[in-house]
Amino acid sequence: MPLIFDALRNAARDLMRPRVLLLVAVPVVCAALVWALLGWLFWERLAAWVNGLILATSAGRWLADWMGGALRLISTIVALVLLAPGALLTSLLVTEFLTLPALIRFVGERYHPNLMHKQGGTFAGSIANTAKAVAVFLVLWVVTLPLWFTGIGALIVPAMNSAYLNHRVFRYDTLADHADAVELQTLAASNRRCLYLLALLLAAFNYVPLVNLVVPALTGLAFTHFQLGALAKLRESPQSALAK
Repeated sequence: MPLIFDALRNAARDLMRPRVLLLVAVPVVCAALVWALLGWLFWERLAAWVNGLILATSAGRWLADWMGGALRLISTIVALVLLAPGALLTSLLVTEFLTLPALIRFVGERYHPNLMHKQGGTFAGSIANTAKAVAVFLVLWVVTLPLWFTGIGALIVPAMNSAYLNHRVFRYDTLADHADAVELQTLAASNRRCLYLLALLLAAFNYVPLVNLVVPALTGLAFTHFQLGALAKLRESPQSALAK
């Protein structure tokens, strides 16, 4: 637990540093441009498709007859829910491949300058790990979609799904350059619950206006602080010393 709070505190402090502020805007701007373009091109088709699905049900036809405005509102909400994972994935992938390497260098140079780079991870391993995490995330999103309409589920379920995605992706990428293959496996196994809890805490910031704009970079920073700190502690342990 101390590593979680240290990671969050250090990540929040680093967000204010000029070098990091330049990186914060990258995933936000890229995701906004991509989805503004897609929305301009396909929004009417998506809204019409969702509206058709709703009208295919007896409840949808009843709404159309008695509350046409409510039907349009529901169609818009459902369309936005369907687009949400795409927007989340866009921010994640931009952060992972464009922003995260620079954040890792920053944290490594500033906080762990003597931490040896053993390069146990590979680009192919990162792609495979991300692809698997995204596939599971999309399945979870579809399976849990009905829970969005249970009230509290609309707050809890998306956060839990995004936490799963973030912790699976960032737990590998943040250590790929510094840890060897054994250390990658050891830390992934021993810190699985802590990393998911860290991701869940960060996912809660998505519900805070304006703050949610920096969540991708904040997540990358927090995971980097946690993972490099955990790796440093692992290498300082007596068992690690004996293994050398």
